Amino acid sequence: MRAIRLLARVPAVVRRDYVATAGTFWLTTASGLLLFHLVAQRSGVAGFAYYQVARGAVATVQPLVLVGLVPALHRYLPRAGRRIRVLARQVFLLEVVVLNVLGLITLLFAEDVGRLFGIGGAPEVRAVVLLTAGSSLSALAGAALRGCGQVQVSNLVVLIGVGVLPLAAFAVTSEIHVFLTLQGVALTAVAVWGIVQAGPRDAEKSPAGPRPAPPLRTLLRYGIRRVPGDVALPGLFAFPTFFVAGAASNSADAGYVGFTTSTITLVCSIFGMLTPVLLPRLSGHAHEAAAADRGFDPELAHGLRVLPFAAAGVAVLTSVVVIITAVPVVHWFLGADFGGAVAVVRFGVLVSIPLAVFFAARPTIDALREAPVTMWLLVGALAAEVVATYAAALVMPAWPAALAGFAAAAVLLAVFSYLALLRAIPRTPRKPSP
Repeated sequence: MRAIRLLARVPAVVRRDYVATAGTFWLTTASGLLLFHLVAQRSGVAGFAYYQVARGAVATVQPLVLVGLVPALHRYLPRAGRRIRVLARQVFLLEVVVLNVLGLITLLFAEDVGRLFGIGGAPEVRAVVLLTAGSSLSALAGAALRGCGQVQVSNLVVLIGVGVLPLAAFAVTSEIHVFLTLQGVALTAVAVWGIVQAGPRDAEKSPAGPRPAPPLRTLLRYGIRRVPGDVALPGLFAFPTFFVAGAASNSADAGYVGFTTSTITLVCSIFGMLTPVLLPRLSGHAHEAAAADRGFDPELAHGLRVLPFAAAGVAVLTSVVVIITAVPVVHWFLGADFGGAVAVVRFGVLVSIPLAVFFAARPTIDALREAPVTMWLLVGALAAEVVATYAAALVMPAWPAALAGFAAAAVLLAVFSYLALLRAIPRTPRKPSP
């Protein structure tokens, strides 16, 4: 009942934005899974391998080329006032320059890069470069729209760019590198359309706010300091698979652990959607409260403190469902010969519970603290995971050791992120008694 009352106090617009954002995520995820199947069926082992390497390269490089500008846009555009459109476009143009410089350098050594990663020659490398550029610009345009309060347009950019156009590009050509090239070009076009829509048309005519808009260098400073965390987060999920691949005597165990961490990722996506929904709103609320010289809303502060516990409760229920349905899910998704994955999934999915606490606390920390708190939390968690995994491997087999190390790091991340949350929320002064 307390959870229901807490949910009822959440503004309807926030609930609507969260549902729409989560729905967009699951639709684009379904599109991606369908593409995996289609590429494997049409292009065979070699084409599928290139497709996987290309996607992996984009996922690895994108956090570096974005230099933390996505959360920076979420945090600072709600504070930009009449300069909101200008600031959004400045960030977008800066990213275009960064992508052009890095892209040209990569293309100069395209043949060498292709041989290094085993993905072919210059055409295949050019396709990956274009896909990286399109994906990065699309992510930036979506963040700018969210920072401007245009959540539905942001979801539309993601749905069209990531969900619909890749399927259309796949239908146009049978060559994988051409398919990726078309996908990158389409994403770039959608990103340009999105950034043109960002911000109200008459923003420049609105009255100036009580505080000056943040300059571009403030966004850069905020973002760059968070890049190590953006790299550490996927590393936190990827390390168990890499460790088992190198340490296990049974090669199948690495695949089972990889499937388990993917399952954990899907569970955590329920809470990961809180950041793009809450971060701009919390940042705007804190800015307005400071400008008006009034305290932070005490009811909102209470809700933010309770939110990580509510997220952990949802993660518990989700984990129980996964544990109960593990056998049919594994058999349906992987096949009847993959029964060994069932025990790994049941053991590993519990890691999503402490991770839910972190993902629920993260938007508040990022909105209210300029210091890169989450970066230090994530880098520290990754280091703890490595140490705990190797320590556990001294007394247990590879895959339980990997998941035990992941669990230990997740618990530490949950504890310290909640402490950081409590410190980030401003203290509301008590009203004097009459």
